Amino acid sequence: MLIQAANNTAGVTIKGLDRVVRHLKKADARTDKALNTAIKVEAFRLKKLLQKEIRAGRPGGKSVAPLSYIARRKDRQVKTGGGTTARQSPNRKPLARLAMGVKYNVSSYKPFVMKVGFVTPTGRTRSSKQGTWRTLAREHQEGFTSSISKNLRQRIIEKGGLLGKIDGGSTPFFLRKSTRTFTTPARPIMAPFWAAHKRSVNRNIKRNFALKMKGRELPGR
Repeated sequence: MLIQAANNTAGVTIKGLDRVVRHLKKADARTDKALNTAIKVEAFRLKKLLQKEIRAGRPGGKSVAPLSYIARRKDRQVKTGGGTTARQSPNRKPLARLAMGVKYNVSSYKPFVMKVGFVTPTGRTRSSKQGTWRTLAREHQEGFTSSISKNLRQRIIEKGGLLGKIDGGSTPFFLRKSTRTFTTPARPIMAPFWAAHKRSVNRNIKRNFALKMKGRELPGR
């Protein structure tokens, strides 16, 4: 199997399937269908696994940099179902919401191409929404700086006045007048995820294919 993508912040791209099907003498309709299903099931598994690890703050089993005290305690509201809003928990994982943007795409079977990450889902055309997730994923994986607006500075000062000092007597909401930007550290997602799980992909597709050829049901997609 040919592999591409450990350094791609948008996702991993897996090409080729020679090791899985080299033993097939003839690709009839039944084997084609079994292979297609085996590929989709593995793509779905990787999607769910990546989402789970992002929500846990440990893509590939490696913890990402934690949120700063200010980032955790700032008043932030997010959209929920039904058009309502809810405050984010100060104990949330840094990248948890990015899990919503993880998709999979099986764009070709002959030759075989499968993508998992912040990609356009199978059967869909590019959308501005998915492009936004892709951009956010790239920014957070590479790290970035953002300017502190006058309104944001005022909200931080007001929040600091309410919270006061924490254990040890420090005031983490204190901002120097000279501070003009916040720096968000790089939090890799795709590289550690792929490094941890790439060896299982070929094995799982081969197992799924064998089970499907035996008439066994595979997990849903």
